[in-house]
Amino acid sequence: MVVQRVYHCNNEILEWKWSSDNKLMPQPFWTSIFLIDGLLIDAGAPGGVEDLHKFVISLDSENMIEKCVITHNHEDHCGGGRMLQEEFNIPVFASKLAIPLLMKEKTYPDYRQMTWGVNFQPFQAELIKDSIDSKSGKYLFDVINTPGHAPEQISLIERKQQWAFITDAVMPKYQMIFGKDTDIPEDISLIYQSIKKLYELTMEMEDLLLFTSGKGVFKGRSFLKDRMDEINSLHLDAHRFHTEAKQQGLHGKQLLRYVLKEMYTRENFIGTLTRGGLSHKNLIISLLEWSIDY
Repeated sequence: MVVQRVYHCNNEILEWKWSSDNKLMPQPFWTSIFLIDGLLIDAGAPGGVEDLHKFVISLDSENMIEKCVITHNHEDHCGGGRMLQEEFNIPVFASKLAIPLLMKEKTYPDYRQMTWGVNFQPFQAELIKDSIDSKSGKYLFDVINTPGHAPEQISLIERKQQWAFITDAVMPKYQMIFGKDTDIPEDISLIYQSIKKLYELTMEMEDLLLFTSGKGVFKGRSFLKDRMDEINSLHLDAHRFHTEAKQQGLHGKQLLRYVLKEMYTRENFIGTLTRGGLSHKNLIISLLEWSIDY
């Protein structure tokens, strides 16, 4: 396994990153947890539970975790929740929608087992309120519902510091999403609305930092605006090519193949690797299901 520690904002934020070292993986896939003054955001992947245990033990009393917030139910964000509760008596909080999901066993495809590990341990989380503070009270985070990547997804905003922990609510680029026939269906229209909400809620933050899970830290609201513009452009393109295909007499699967060819030429290797679970095709379907006003 591969573990990294990255410090941000004069060491006020510790990002602990984990990736499997499985040789069958074409590249590392990282998941991140964040520790800010005793508040832990997310709990990593099932495959990283032992590494997370070692990380917690390594913390001194000043930096010890007081509580944990799970941003959503996907296995790479909640894998260590039960261990934190049982081994360290750390309370774990989650949204109302996430709580029943975290209590269930998880069955997910081989490629995600290879990436994130197996044997997720269900647990009972506590309901998070509209805000949550850090251990010393130095930081206060607003809890924002940001569905799309997952219905139960939440983001945390520390207004005074201009920090937004968005984990998977916003991606650096939109090329593919998980389909509705998977166990973690994504909805591009809801993703767009959540990005717009984050953009509006950070209106006067000139020094905004956006913390994603494993994909880096992005500076400025322009990152959110760029993602909205990108999705708007994809939305228009998908409907335009779909209309062209219908005008050419195409129907059924031919329509989708035409749009895929015009937008991306062909499906990429990840679509093949995931057997269509995460693909260009799923993004196109979601874009077309999202109505448009010309």
